[in-house]
Amino acid sequence: MTTVLVAGATGAVGSALVPALRQQGFEVIPHVRPKTADRHPLGRDPAALICDLSEANRLDPAMARVQAVVCLVGTMRRRFGAGDTYASSDYQPVVDLVAAAKRAGTAPHFVLLSALGARPGGGYLGWKHQAEEVVRQSGLPFAILRPSFLDSTRSGSQPSDGAQRKPPPLLGPALRFAGQLPGLRGFADDVRPIPVEVLCRAIARILRDRAPTASVLTGRQLWEAASL
Repeated sequence: MTTVLVAGATGAVGSALVPALRQQGFEVIPHVRPKTADRHPLGRDPAALICDLSEANRLDPAMARVQAVVCLVGTMRRRFGAGDTYASSDYQPVVDLVAAAKRAGTAPHFVLLSALGARPGGGYLGWKHQAEEVVRQSGLPFAILRPSFLDSTRSGSQPSDGAQRKPPPLLGPALRFAGQLPGLRGFADDVRPIPVEVLCRAIARILRDRAPTASVLTGRQLWEAASL
């Protein structure tokens, strides 16, 4: 049985991914931040790892047990008032997880949820690119996922901040139409909203196959993985 550490388990993707992986036979360790544990059901999960990812003394024993890590951590600008930043929430947790995985010496498969358009520079996409670089240079087997807009409204997820992910209402139909035009199918699949439950199926497939590795997957590859 594959044991998976899910960092960011109480978010819009993580809270749907944990039960989805368990239904497919994975053993899951959901990571829950201490300040979230009292107000989210996963804080009461018997397998939960309740700690900050900077706490190596708590993270390392869990990391030694796993064959895979799924990193879903991140923030949104509206949470900056609570002290979050892209550096503290999108980058540093990846640094902490990669360091723990390397200390474990077991080379877990590292799956990182990034964002379409991640690139060198500043702002959200710049920090996502820096986090990707940490994973790329880690020496671990990895897959970097770059979906576009996420739609969690039918996924059954329970994000700790109470905010479901919803794409602009007319975007999906417009891109489905674009995908029917010659030469635009791949672009449309990269950019069109992806339901969280589809993303969860793709992640489960990647974990089950431990492949692809050293790869960046955009929407078109994620839709394909989910359909296999």
